[in-house]
Amino acid sequence: MMMNLSANRKDTLAVEVSHISNFSVWILTRRKELFMSYEDFPWFKNQTVNAIMNVEELSEGVFLLGRY
Repeated sequence: MMMNLSANRKDTLAVEVSHISNFSVWILTRRKELFMSYEDFPWFKNQTVNAIMNVEELSEGVFLLGRY
């Protein structure tokens, strides 16, 4: 499920959340696949699945969690 959020916000880039586990989130961006462990990115750990699935890339490497 590729999410092109530019329809909602013109200043975001396409992002896909490919996997959510008990330990990490995998995110596909236009340039690469990112492994984001909760140890290194604790703000993802206690978020709802909906908030993680609606993550936006504001600029290369800068992510904003969905507000759900």
